[in-house]
Amino acid sequence: MPAKALRPAAGSKMIHRRVGLGLTTKTLGMTLLILALIIGVTAIMSRAFERLHDQVDTLTSTEMENLMTSVRLVQQAESLNSLGFGLSVANNHTERRQALINLTDRTLWVNQLTDRLAQQGGNPDLINQVRETQAQLQSNIDELNELVSQRIDTGRQAGLERQIRALSHNNRELAGQLAILMGYFSATMRQQMVMQSEQLAAEINVQQRNLIALALLLLVFALLAGVYFEVVVVRRILQMQRNVSAPVVDVDAFDTHGGDEISSLAKTVRSYVQRIQYQEARMREAHQELTFLAEHDVLTGLANRRHFQAAARRLLRQSYQPLCVAIGDIDHFKKVNDRFGHATGDQVLIEVSRQLSEGLRESDILARFGGEEFAIILTTGSLEAGYQVLDKLRSLIAEKPFLSSQKHEIHLSMSFGVALVDATVLQSETDDQLTESLLDAALHAADKALYDAKRQGRNKVALAPKTVYAQAI
Repeated sequence: MPAKALRPAAGSKMIHRRVGLGLTTKTLGMTLLILALIIGVTAIMSRAFERLHDQVDTLTSTEMENLMTSVRLVQQAESLNSLGFGLSVANNHTERRQALINLTDRTLWVNQLTDRLAQQGGNPDLINQVRETQAQLQSNIDELNELVSQRIDTGRQAGLERQIRALSHNNRELAGQLAILMGYFSATMRQQMVMQSEQLAAEINVQQRNLIALALLLLVFALLAGVYFEVVVVRRILQMQRNVSAPVVDVDAFDTHGGDEISSLAKTVRSYVQRIQYQEARMREAHQELTFLAEHDVLTGLANRRHFQAAARRLLRQSYQPLCVAIGDIDHFKKVNDRFGHATGDQVLIEVSRQLSEGLRESDILARFGGEEFAIILTTGSLEAGYQVLDKLRSLIAEKPFLSSQKHEIHLSMSFGVALVDATVLQSETDDQLTESLLDAALHAADKALYDAKRQGRNKVALAPKTVYAQAI
């Protein structure tokens, strides 16, 4: 009988407690981490660009404005020479006043530019020197204006002309000194702008490298995230798919370790596979049982008539020598049932079936035809050899009494009729109808021989007088 199907493990029906972080939590955490990294990179780069923007603003507003102011001061200081000369050579009050107005305006403009430099954070020492020079120049201009006015009113005098020339010369020197100071200031501003431009370029290079490094960091993190999901999600799902698609599903191949959703899915799929395998095993068992019951006797486990005929047909078509077909019957079996009951009769049938099975070879075929009747095919090749096998079985059954479960000692005997059938001319492709006819003829001859054995007093082996040939069918 087929083995019983194994039930699914009890653990397959248990609810597995989730351990660790789930896949959703991991995905959310990784997404938030990427988002935080992007926000951090954006904030860092925004701050860096703010600093660059401030430096550019400083360079373009303050420093450039200081440079332009210093350049204007140089230009205005140089123009003071010609204006001062115009005042010193004035011949009338009209020319004097016009030259004084121009000179005063230009001086006022120089003072305003100087104040602007001071407000924009120019060099304090340099600014003080410029203001001192401007004050001295303004004082000289006022004094020159008085001397020119006196010369116009009193006429040209040698002493007065010398004073005017001295003041004019002094004013030119002061204007030149002022131009030199402003030129130095301009050169300083240009140098500062060059240094700041270099610092700005270096800062830009640093930020470019930082941006590249952060981009590479994001790329590496994205690649790691991709590898992580490939290993943790995609490969596990593909492995589960391969396990399920395999011709024979191995439940131990499912990766149920971990506490994420894929592990839970693997546990669920494994549980369903175990249930399906269990049901398939039960169906195979039921099928085997039905197949066994369809071709075997329920009581003795021997082949029944259907199985015997099918096996006999195959043996007849494949045999290269004659075969012996025998019919055996337990003598006075009805008396056993009447005296000891049908339960004891069933025990007798089981015991006789065992003795017959043990006394035959594996190549022989034994079947219970019904009641106390048995059919046998012996691959002995001759009637005499078949007789020896059956007579040995008859003697064994007759010599050893059967002890029932109620401790009744029952003496048994069997009678056999055996016929020789020659099927060597049959081909493997011979149809079942011809083979069945040959088998029926052999069984009929064996049954007649069994009748002769019963008539001769039972507990005998009777031989059929003629061999059954396939050509005669």
